[in-house]
Amino acid sequence: MNSRKRKKTAVWISKITLLVMIFSMLCGCIQSNEGQKVGQERNETYASVSQSKKPPPTKRAVNWLLFEAENENMPVDYLVDMDDPTGNTFIDTTDIIDRLYASEKEDFPRSELEIMRFSSDGKTIALSRYTHMIDYSAIFIYDLSTYKKLYEFNIPDREYVVISPDLSKCVYTNNGDFFQYNIQGRVTQKLSISNYTGSEESIGYSVFSPDSSKLCIEDNGTLYIFDLMANKEVQRITVTKAMQVYQWLYNNKIVYRSYDDEKWYMLNLDDGKKRMLAEFSENPVLTLDNHRVAYLNSKGEMQQRDIPTGLPIKYSNVFHRIGYNVSPTQWIQTTTDLMKYRKSIPAQKIVASSTLPDQAGNSYAARNIMDGDASTAWCEGVKGDGIGEWIKIDFGSMQELKGFELINGLAKSSKAFQANNRVKRMKLEFSNGQTMMIDNDFISNEFLDNPIHTSFVKIMIEAVERGSKYNDTCMSEIRFF
Repeated sequence: MNSRKRKKTAVWISKITLLVMIFSMLCGCIQSNEGQKVGQERNETYASVSQSKKPPPTKRAVNWLLFEAENENMPVDYLVDMDDPTGNTFIDTTDIIDRLYASEKEDFPRSELEIMRFSSDGKTIALSRYTHMIDYSAIFIYDLSTYKKLYEFNIPDREYVVISPDLSKCVYTNNGDFFQYNIQGRVTQKLSISNYTGSEESIGYSVFSPDSSKLCIEDNGTLYIFDLMANKEVQRITVTKAMQVYQWLYNNKIVYRSYDDEKWYMLNLDDGKKRMLAEFSENPVLTLDNHRVAYLNSKGEMQQRDIPTGLPIKYSNVFHRIGYNVSPTQWIQTTTDLMKYRKSIPAQKIVASSTLPDQAGNSYAARNIMDGDASTAWCEGVKGDGIGEWIKIDFGSMQELKGFELINGLAKSSKAFQANNRVKRMKLEFSNGQTMMIDNDFISNEFLDNPIHTSFVKIMIEAVERGSKYNDTCMSEIRFF
């Protein structure tokens, strides 16, 4: 190759090399920019994820059921968490009334207050004042979260009064006329129900629609439906002569009992069709969404059932186990913390003079009396009825006691309760030297005169109610407040 060709070739090689270098540099810049862009996008994505906040968890609504219970000594109203199959999660409604009464420092005796109903969402409660000193109904609406009284008003006739599920309206009779009172607006309006020929007493058995906008009054087998907003009758259905309306559910359905055949039915107000519910012995109470029912069986035992599947839901009623006749009255499905009303003073140490030895896997230790489980119990362990035996609850420091609540006997089952002794009379001794003799006729005992300041309570058995089979004297659960 001549020198001219070699020089020309070298020039081309130099040019190609230069082009390759330039191309490489350009590619590197592009990759760098793309890398920076991807990195920025990733950083922005990560920042977006890290800055986003998860929504707070939704509170689970608790299925509370309001009960009325009574025995030969005293009636008791109480709430039970129906999702607890043991029946141990309950609240005596006197605890709720006491707390609300104390928060407002009312100028009348606390014993004059009683519960009318809870709102269906469990956020508020209606209390009425009952006393022979007044000839009207005094009604109070409280916020259950804040303990504050929201409204107070008087109704002329105490006998025939019903209040709506959301506690916004009150319907009552006065001298043969019907009135509705708007609680929030504080407005009274006479109801135009001129076509209604029934008696004033029927208002006591009437039911509101779930949204509180309508009222159903039953008289001689005919249902009269009134639109409270429009103030007029909007529907009339003749069903059967002997019946009683119990509930108005969602989906415009009425639950009633026919006394012609002693069966329970659900009536659809939209098409007038009815269908028989499952065989319930007494007092079925349905959740407003028609998903669950509570009722009494033929033995007077409380049962609950899932309506869509028809399957039973396990539940054990403490009050029935200890000899009370119980009756469900109202479901409350709520996220409101109602257990805060059930105050309890904890024990640091519990000792007893004697204890029944463990049998068949069951313990009767002293600690059982405050373990929160009514199916366990302390039972004394001496021969005979256990008169003079004692159990001592030590709080570890001075406490102010306003009273106590006792689940007497061996409340594991109705059979066990009847078979073993229960405490009939007991002597209480306190660290301040006070003593007190109590006939144990009641579940709840309050120190009405003055609270007691003490660091311990010693409970001595003075008299017993004998069991049908065993002489062991037992106490299942005690709570000091």
